[in-house]
Amino acid sequence: MKKRVAFDLDETLGRPLIEGNKIIGFSERTGMRGILEKVGKKYEIVIWTVSKRSYLDKILKSGLDKYFQQTYSWDEISCNWKDIRKIKADYLIDDSPHHKQEASKFALESFYILVPSYGSIEDQNDPLLWVRLIHQVLL
Repeated sequence: MKKRVAFDLDETLGRPLIEGNKIIGFSERTGMRGILEKVGKKYEIVIWTVSKRSYLDKILKSGLDKYFQQTYSWDEISCNWKDIRKIKADYLIDDSPHHKQEASKFALESFYILVPSYGSIEDQNDPLLWVRLIHQVLL
């Protein structure tokens, strides 16, 4: 049985393209599809977002649905922090340090891979840093 890796959506994999008040697409982060393919060969990958299901479904229709065996949204799992035990994941990849900080209270922080937020100064200076961080831990 493959281990499970959960990916956060917004600011980790990319961000929505919005026109007015309508989502018209998804701006993918540099290297996103490549890292999903590589991780997907070795792990079962799922997506876990604090966004609503209707939003997640719109984003998945942009071609991301093929990468994820399961998807979790705020509608299914509302929580104060993403506890990987709730979805039986072995790792979480997220741009928010909050989840890793909370996990440290249970000695789980080593299973949380923190990546720079998409569009942050760190990301702009090195757009593939997030891919290398994931690669170091998982591949």
